[in-house]
Amino acid sequence: MESLDDSELMARVRAGHGETALVLLFERHHGPLFGFLYRLTGHTATSEDLVQDVFLRVLRYANSFRPGEAFRPWLYRIARNVLADHWARRKAELPLDLHAMALPAPTNCAHADLEYAQDQDRLQQALNQMPLEKRELLLLSRDPELSYADLATTYGCSISALKVRVHRAMQELRSLFFQPMEVR
Repeated sequence: MESLDDSELMARVRAGHGETALVLLFERHHGPLFGFLYRLTGHTATSEDLVQDVFLRVLRYANSFRPGEAFRPWLYRIARNVLADHWARRKAELPLDLHAMALPAPTNCAHADLEYAQDQDRLQQALNQMPLEKRELLLLSRDPELSYADLATTYGCSISALKVRVHRAMQELRSLFFQPMEVR
């Protein structure tokens, strides 16, 4: 069964014979899904709970998966909905881990290390000022396993519209990053 692709595994889940198929889907996707959710919540336990919620919804809404459709964009659409429900319940400040947007590693120079740390702080501040949807979009657009076509499906728009959204989000991030810093 491990040789089946995600769409074929979802066909088994839809048919009601998918306990093993769902386990395989979980094994294949829980790591990247956890990483995505962790970068948006900043909390390990919360992210683990959200991953579980996503896969419960995968099982619950298996009939909404269209055979032949790419699984990963459908999964991330569910994840975005689970995350939105989580924030609606929490109404909390949204921290964001920078590992997904990390700048190049510094050299072994104290001055370069200091500049790197300052740039990381500025990047964190800039990202925290952005709306959640734009942060999600920037994180997902950096996932090497998600193509723009997959993301367009996830966001329910054309590839061209998605590219425009990513470009505008990056422009906003650049603008916020290069804003003069307030001296405290």
